[in-house]
Amino acid sequence: MTDTVFLPGLTQDEHAFDLVGLPGRTAVYPGHGERPPEPITMAQIADEIAVTLTEPVDIVGVALGGIVGQYLLIRHPDLVRSAVLANTPSGFSDPATVVARADDVLRTGVLPGSDELVGRWFRPETIAADGPGVRYIRERIATITPEGFAFMQRAMAGTDTGDQLPEVVVPVTLVQATDDVVGPGSVARIGRLLRNSRMVETPGSHMVHLDNPDGFRDVIVGHRRWVEGGEG
Repeated sequence: MTDTVFLPGLTQDEHAFDLVGLPGRTAVYPGHGERPPEPITMAQIADEIAVTLTEPVDIVGVALGGIVGQYLLIRHPDLVRSAVLANTPSGFSDPATVVARADDVLRTGVLPGSDELVGRWFRPETIAADGPGVRYIRERIATITPEGFAFMQRAMAGTDTGDQLPEVVVPVTLVQATDDVVGPGSVARIGRLLRNSRMVETPGSHMVHLDNPDGFRDVIVGHRRWVEGGEG
């Protein structure tokens, strides 16, 4: 069975996909989990993950993790059998604003509030239920340093994969969560650039693996069936 590498979103660590309940390993970025922060690019993150791989894997990336996944697909196509990319962009319309926000965090040492981020990343009903995904994110927001947060925002601002995505030939499932307010339409734009992709909608918000882990698990299982010749 092909191994799976999970690529989480901003602030998250190796437990980001625990609620999804599928085997695999989860990448941890600089400044996240126990790793110290350091300035880095998306390409460098993809390269450091690639060094740990000895054979092709399936990658599953959400939000920031979907950006990392795109760079893995582009820079290391021989190491990726297939990909699931959810709620993720191929670039930002105003990267200077993203950089300015990161610089504000570095200058003031103050991150966006937990309620602000949770409100952007989860559906209201999920927040009201205060389930394990919401509690996990609140804990991660409270733990991450301003440097860890800001350096990753800067890295995200440099995302620009559109010109290279047409070179990707492996099968990719693009996931649009129905209530994602952060980047609606982003994955559809990626789909228009890829040669071998399909689009799937699922209930949930931006961090769909935490907002609706059961539904996202079903998406991953369906993706594997599709890749292996089934209907998905």
